[in-house]
Amino acid sequence: MIIGIGTDILQIERLQAAYDRTNGRLAEKILGPDEMLVFKQRLARNHKRGIAFLATRFAAKEAFSKAIGLGMRMPMTWRSLQTLNEPSGKPVTSYLGALAQFMQERNWDAQVTVSDEQDMAIAHVIVVQK
Repeated sequence: MIIGIGTDILQIERLQAAYDRTNGRLAEKILGPDEMLVFKQRLARNHKRGIAFLATRFAAKEAFSKAIGLGMRMPMTWRSLQTLNEPSGKPVTSYLGALAQFMQERNWDAQVTVSDEQDMAIAHVIVVQK
C-alpha cells in the first residue's frame, strides 16, 4: 500500500552557491555519516561529481519528507535519512535515530530514485506499508 509520494528537483548551481557560501558546512548539515564518507571520496576525485552527489541527496531528503507527510520536522531531520547505494548502484534509504523508530513503528519503508544532469538533480520517493 502506498503511503505517500514525493518529488524534488533543484538546480545544482544554487546548491553549489550555498555550499560555497557556507565554506562546505552545508554538507555537514545535510548528509548523514555514511553519506558524508561517500561525498568526501567523490569530491576528492571530481569536485563536480561530489556536488552532484550532495544535490541528489538533498533532493532525496526533500522528496522523502513530502512522502511521509511531515516536511522537515521531527522525527525527520536532514541527517536522519540517508540515501546510499547497493553494490549494483541502486539507491536505497537508511534511517537513523528517531526516524528509524518512526518508520519501524508504522511498518513503512521507502523506495527512492535519484538522477542528475549537468545543471539539475531530481529525486522521487514512494513510501509504502511493508
